[in-house]
Amino acid sequence: MGKLAWQIIGVGAPIAAAFVARKTLTFAWEKSTKRPAPSNPVDDEISMSEALAWTIVSGVGVAVAQLVVQRIAANTVRNNFGEEALPKKFRKQIEETTD
Repeated sequence: MGKLAWQIIGVGAPIAAAFVARKTLTFAWEKSTKRPAPSNPVDDEISMSEALAWTIVSGVGVAVAQLVVQRIAANTVRNNFGEEALPKKFRKQIEETTD
């Protein structure tokens, strides 16, 4: 059950977070600039600075949202189903100490 929970929460939540972040960033962009968010940054009618700004804002915003949601998802699955329910790359690293 734990591995299925990770597949649903750990994979689905970051996808949903990216969608919500993109919509939120688009709304904020349009309210603050009074212009539509660039849907095609290579369009000649969009200045290079505007295209760069939108690329940075949307890229960082979506990445941050995905990171935060993925960490919450990993902690939720870890707390409810145990460390073994997570993929190996998301398991806590236990350092072995040798005396």
